[in-house]
Order: sequence, then C-alpha cells, then structure tokens
Amino acid sequence: MSKKVIIDFDHHTPSYRDDWDKKAEERATHCPVAWSEAHGGYWILSKHEDVAHAAANPDSFSSAHNSPDKPWAKGILIPELPYTLALSESDPPIHPARRMIEAPYFAPVAVRQLAEVAKRNVEEALDRVIHLGELDFAYDFAMRVAAKTTMELVGIDPERWEEFMLAAHKSSILPTDHPDYPINEIRNVQMKMRELLAERKQNPRKDIISALATKTAMGEPLTDEVQVGMLSAVVFGGFGTVMAATLNVLLWLEDNRELYSQLLADDALLDRVVEETLRLNPPNHGTARTVAHDMELHGQLLKKGDRILLSWAAANRDPAVFECPAEVRLDRPNGKDHFSFGGGEHRCLGAPLARVEIRLMVRAVINRMPDYKIDRDRLRYYPSFANTAGVSSMPATFTPTSRES
Repeated sequence: MSKKVIIDFDHHTPSYRDDWDKKAEERATHCPVAWSEAHGGYWILSKHEDVAHAAANPDSFSSAHNSPDKPWAKGILIPELPYTLALSESDPPIHPARRMIEAPYFAPVAVRQLAEVAKRNVEEALDRVIHLGELDFAYDFAMRVAAKTTMELVGIDPERWEEFMLAAHKSSILPTDHPDYPINEIRNVQMKMRELLAERKQNPRKDIISALATKTAMGEPLTDEVQVGMLSAVVFGGFGTVMAATLNVLLWLEDNRELYSQLLADDALLDRVVEETLRLNPPNHGTARTVAHDMELHGQLLKKGDRILLSWAAANRDPAVFECPAEVRLDRPNGKDHFSFGGGEHRCLGAPLARVEIRLMVRAVINRMPDYKIDRDRLRYYPSFANTAGVSSMPATFTPTSRES
C-alpha cells in the first residue's frame, strides 16, 4: 500500500476552471488516483480505463442517494444535492427499470421527430435576431433552442422555457452548499412539476410527464418523489450539455472558417468536429460515486463510504487512449470514445438528441451568419465548472439580413 496521494484539487473553484486543461492530461498519466481535502474529502479518478471501469460497476461505485438500503451513498454530485435525482442517483435493479420508462422517448424514431422540432426552434431563434446584426449566442440562441426542445420532449409548453430553465441555469453555476444556491427556486419549479404530473395522471398524453405519472418500475408505480426527481433530471439536464457544446464548437469554428463549405455539405465531417469539441471541452467534467466496499486501486486504499469523482475531463485527455490528446484531430479514429455524455449504465439517454441539436445549430449559424464575430472581451464562462463547464454569455456581431433570407 502506497502513502496516500493528496493533491490541491477543488473542481468548484475559479482556479480549477482556469487551468483544468493543463492538469487533466497530467493526472491521467501520472496521478490516476488522488485525494482532495475539499468538501469533506473525496478521491479523484482520472485514467480512462479506471473511469470506464468505475462507471460500469455500480456494485463497487454506487450512484445511490437517500436510499434506505445504502444510507452511506451520497449521490452523483460533490457536495451532494439537497434533493434526489431518482434515475441518475440509483443503482440496479431499480435503475434499469426506471430507465426503461424514459428510453422510448429517446429511440431513433423519436429522435427523428424531435429533430424537426429542434430545427424549427433553431430557425425561430435566428429569425428573432437575424435583422439586428448582434446576439448573445448563449441566451438568445443555444439556451433558447435547447430549452424549448426539451420542453417539447417532456410535455411542457415550450413558451414556458424560462420559467422552468432559469433556476436550473443558476443551479448549474454554483456548488450545492453555496449560500446563493437557488434551492427555493428549484423547489418552486418542482412544485409546478408536481402539478403537471398530477394532471397527466388523469389525462395522459404521449410525453415523458405522462409516462412518469402512469408507468411502473419493477411492478410498482413511481412515488411522487421519484417522478419529480426523474423529471427534474430531464428538464434540468436538457439544455446544459447542448448549450455548452454548441458554444464551444462556434468558438472553435470562428478560427477555422475554411471548413464552412465542407461542413455544410458533409455530415460526417461535422460529426467529427462535434465529437472532438466534446472530448476536448466536456460540458460535464465529472460525476461522483460512493465507494461501496473497501478496495485498493493504484496503491491507494479506498474505503466504503468514501466519495469519488470520476473525472470525465481527465479521462478524455488520457494519452494512453487519445494520441496527442490536447490537439483537435478530425481524423481521430476513436474520437467518440470520450465520456462527455457519461459512461456505463448511466450514459446519457439524450446523447443522440443532443448531437442532433448541436449539429442543427452549428450548421444554421454558419449558413445564415457566416461572418459572425465573437466579442471575446465580453465572453463569460461559468464561475465554476463543477456542475456544467458552460458559457454564460457569448456576445457576437454579424452582417444583418432580412428574416426571409
């Protein structure tokens, strides 16, 4: 057994946000398991192989939260959430049973239908600003499109997107133990969710809210708390990844305009740009687990009940898997082997839809405002990359055109 490796690491700090990329590859290569004293103490797992193993083994690394069977398990965030995301924060056998309730809404035929919804939302968002010659790519475009598409998916009036999403946006930029964490706003949104769930139980439709209100898992109806927890995960998680990834692609493409004509004609090339951007700049830098039994890993003793962060960001830059990991390589043969949509049985159900939304938004921008110029002096990132590595404001200018162009 080796001496405990302790590093200065806190994924909620501005210092982590500002230099995470410089240290991610180093951790994956030279420091695969280390301990941080922040937030009560937790392990950081950074090597691609180890992260993949942990994500795929819930018997050793539990996602559970507020479970009577696993009172020692604290969920998927560090610090733990003040509420439970019932699907994300559960283990087998209940997790796959709950997941099957939502899975049909992310099947290929459903994604194709939602692609039409997303395309309409993209064009509507650009029509609102195309004559102005300026916009905030974050609020006016990426957030708006992703949020309205999510609203349609779950069964909420898309015009209510700000009512449901802005609290989630605030929650994604602060640690859960921060005094300004918007817990009251979250609870207010969840109260509205309860009202919708109760209404759909009486009058079901073909949407996720109705499925949660009426379906069973392992032969039992979902409790009110489970319904709200599962709906919260879809609603709150339905825009952050898409928004962050789209903005990161637009940032990169501003310096690579020579690719525009190819991207408009070649879906495969656009896919590779999206995947490399996701790998290099994951919207979600990591997720937590709780160690389920004592074990040794790379000479470190992990004890039952220890918190552990699976660092997607470091695993995505592991040179043992990705050659020259800090470089954008559009011919990378294993470019999709990243963890930007999570891993294991908790890999994001919405990943196929997210990819469609990102492609639609990027293609529409380079088609309708190809000379966009981002004001990098006014570019603002989230203060913390712990929950979402996002952009809160990305002002840009472009040559205005008529809405009909």
